Amino acid sequence: MMDNEHLIIEQTKRLSLLFVEDNEPFRTRIVKVLDDYFYRVDTAVDGQEGLEKYNNYYDAKNKHYDLVISDIRMPRMNGVELATEIRTINEMQSIIILSAHTEADYLLSLINLGVAQFITKPVQYPQMFDTLYKVCHKINQAPITPLHPNHIISLTNTIFWDMDKKLLSEQENTITLTKYEILLMELLTKKFEQVCSTDEILSHFYLNNIDVSSDNLRGMMMRLRKKLPEKALNSIYGMGYRLSSVH
Repeated sequence: MMDNEHLIIEQTKRLSLLFVEDNEPFRTRIVKVLDDYFYRVDTAVDGQEGLEKYNNYYDAKNKHYDLVISDIRMPRMNGVELATEIRTINEMQSIIILSAHTEADYLLSLINLGVAQFITKPVQYPQMFDTLYKVCHKINQAPITPLHPNHIISLTNTIFWDMDKKLLSEQENTITLTKYEILLMELLTKKFEQVCSTDEILSHFYLNNIDVSSDNLRGMMMRLRKKLPEKALNSIYGMGYRLSSVH
């Protein structure tokens, strides 16, 4: 692993990941690690299920996964076929391929598809994290563009929330958020200018496999409020919380 683990987390914590791997013990072991780094990790057992989940995620979120990691040899649809299908849907999709040295015959096809990043099997964690850092840093460097205003929520004239990148920024500077704070911002901005009940927030954490109590939530809200513009995040007594613009 890279020496500075926090640098990796800073690049991964806002990103969604689809991990496609048919070997269940290996899949479970790697996902247990990745869950600590990525905002969201979904899994598929083969390429066909991976493609279904890729499309379903877009239907639900109106955006693609930030990153897809896939094995090569899988039943029903292999990694080359999956990468080909994904690239026809989204030619800019970031893809990392898990590859054993014995699978070199597949690599040319993948390189021709524009897949330039590989993690070799058996997985060595230093190499895996080095690759993740490089790929995720590149994803995060993609510019925020005013051509997609629906993805940007303006809290003030200088402070913005990017719904796609899950990024809070003031002018050109990123405001650092924890994984929990990013989850809160995702839900609060979905109900922007509306009251979001405590039960809705707790359910949102539960659906992301995080157990949070009401007391924990109050503390998280206090810490998040300090990072937001004054009066942007308000507690509505007996109801919940509301995130608003303060122009």
